[in-house]
Amino acid sequence: MNRTKITRLSLLFDGMVVFRGLIGDPVAASCQSLLQKIGSKEFDLMEIYKDYHHFCSLATQVHWPDYLWERILQDDNELTRQAAQGGKNRVSTGLRQLAGRELLYLREIAELTAEEIKDAVNARCEEQEMENLALWQEAPLHPKTWPIWISLQEMKMGDAYPTETYGQEESYAEGYLRSWQRRLKQSLLQGTAEEMVEALLSYYQTMGTGLFGQCIALKWRGETERLEGVRPDPMRINKLINQEREQGIILQNTEFFLKDLPANNVILYGNRGTGKSSLVKALLQEYCDQGLRLVELSKTDLQDYPKIIRLLAKQPLKFILFIDDLSFEDTEGDYKNLKTLLEGGLEGKPQNVLIYATSNRRHLIRETFGERQVDEVHRRDNMEEKLSLSDRFGITVTFPTPDQEGYLKIVEKLAAQEGLAIPREDLRQQALRWVMNHNARSGRTARQFVDFLLAKQGMATHP
Repeated sequence: MNRTKITRLSLLFDGMVVFRGLIGDPVAASCQSLLQKIGSKEFDLMEIYKDYHHFCSLATQVHWPDYLWERILQDDNELTRQAAQGGKNRVSTGLRQLAGRELLYLREIAELTAEEIKDAVNARCEEQEMENLALWQEAPLHPKTWPIWISLQEMKMGDAYPTETYGQEESYAEGYLRSWQRRLKQSLLQGTAEEMVEALLSYYQTMGTGLFGQCIALKWRGETERLEGVRPDPMRINKLINQEREQGIILQNTEFFLKDLPANNVILYGNRGTGKSSLVKALLQEYCDQGLRLVELSKTDLQDYPKIIRLLAKQPLKFILFIDDLSFEDTEGDYKNLKTLLEGGLEGKPQNVLIYATSNRRHLIRETFGERQVDEVHRRDNMEEKLSLSDRFGITVTFPTPDQEGYLKIVEKLAAQEGLAIPREDLRQQALRWVMNHNARSGRTARQFVDFLLAKQGMATHP
């Protein structure tokens, strides 16, 4: 590779308009600095040596060039904004053409190999009359002996490569996301400028932009006031036994939501271990391919609700805000904020957001004995104010604690799903002993018991 091509790529990188945000990325900036110095008239091999090894270190850590494609997906620019707000068909022809041209430039940069860069440096060295030339003639200082960065693909080809899932199977939602990403990357690597832009816009419209295009499940971090991607719970609906009535109500409401029909916020009430949280998390696996995403937040994050919904409102996706174990002490005033958020606030909830919350308390707010000592008028006012919080969730679904037969039914179905070959009566007797020695009857206890049997079987098979 000659100096002219290196200079050309450096200038094209500097001339980015749509994807200009990439220039501020530290790894991309390191690459840009290296290309500039190789192509510069003032050839300084010492500086190039430092820049090359700095970039090589960064590139190996982030798995260049895969990292560059990920940064393209995460970039917030006019193309992503137009695609998110109006759909891909509303993106102007001029913007499409400009983005396509820049994607071709970025592909050229991504395809630059370490060997090509080292050859260009060596060619420049041969053109120069340098002091201390002998210093650079032998390894490890000679450009041809400089190290190369290790890409993600090269790591995967090695025996020591750790799998992304660390030995755990990929959930359906994760597989769905990865399949879209693979198709997009294929288009970016091989397509024409028009095909690259079309593939990118289709991805934005279906999977979201920025962080949303990289993650199926998210969590709000109140301390940093930002969303972070989290690994989704792999729970599936068919693994949740003996809650057919409850599932029917929540699945129907969720499907209304996904079809842009009127849908309600939901409060799931019941004792611990009855499968409330698991059902909400399982919705993601069930409906991720219909544009559903899950955002978890705690009750302490309710003060950030306006910031959260402004981020979500910009996306072409449907979001369930999931608040687990929601309850308030009688001294807490945050429940008044939640009431305003659910209904009646000046800033309305966007059409692509619902709130699903779980609670062990039917009315969410503890009532103290002291409250009963106040006069009847004030007591009634206090109670009505607190009860109105639950009322503002359009749907309340109660999850009863299973009786003994219900608990055993859950155990039997879970054992059958896991392929445990244990005589029915033996299984039931063991399950009852487990309850006596451990937790109360619940779906969670049944799951823990079956997991114990699976571990025990695994130990017998692989001592």
